[in-house]
Parts: sequence; C-alpha cells; structure tokens
Amino acid sequence: MYGGKSNAEVGTVRDVASGIVACAPRVLSGRISMSAAQRRVYDLFVLNVALQLFDAVATYEGLRMGVQEANPILARAFAQFGVVPALLLFKAMACGLLLLLYRNHQHRIVMPALGFLAGVYCVLSLVPWLIKFGAILTNTL
Repeated sequence: MYGGKSNAEVGTVRDVASGIVACAPRVLSGRISMSAAQRRVYDLFVLNVALQLFDAVATYEGLRMGVQEANPILARAFAQFGVVPALLLFKAMACGLLLLLYRNHQHRIVMPALGFLAGVYCVLSLVPWLIKFGAILTNTL
C-alpha cells in the first residue's frame, strides 16, 4: 500500500504519467525541441484554436450588433440553448476535435487536415467577419 493505494494502482498512475511525459516535447536548455514536421503540426493546431476563438468572439459581437448567424445549425442551437451556451458547446467540441488531431500528429493525414480546416475557417469565418465589421465601422465613422 502506498498512500492508501494498492501497488497496482500506483503502477497504473506511474504508467500514465510516463506516457504523458513521453508524449510531451522535450525541453532542452529552455527551448522546446521538436522536429520540423511536429512544429508545423503544432503551429497549425495553434492557428486553428486561434481561429475558433476569433470565430466565437466575432459571432458573439456580431450578434450583439444585429448581424444574423449564417450557419443554420448554429442559429438553431442559439434558439434552442441561447447564444453563449451554444457557442461554448460548439467551440469546445471543435477545439476537442482539434486536440484529438494534434495528439495524433504522427499520422500523415493530420497536417493536411489541420491546414484544410484553417483554410476553411479563414474563408468561411475570418474573411466574412472582417468584411462585416469593416462595413459596420465605415458606416459609423
């Protein structure tokens, strides 16, 4: 027994901890050491999470300003659950799926998938919101 846990439970905790350490990038002299491919996947992951956050904030602010949601599934969820809970739910799911992709960075499909998703969000979210906000700003100036 170790701290109220059996030896089998302690071994399992050690196995999980060693697995987490093995998955984490090695830190050498204060810098993270990654291969070039791992770095590209990491950068695409961070870009996708940033695009998700931008989309959530832009959607919330746009709705506050009277802009209609273009995604019919999300518009229905807004009516059903409310804006903030629906946004949190949808963005949490999206970020969770992005994390699953990132955690499987060794698969050859992950980098193209993250690149594709970033492109889709740029075309269907970033650019349209920037155009809408730009039009609103030029009308108010």
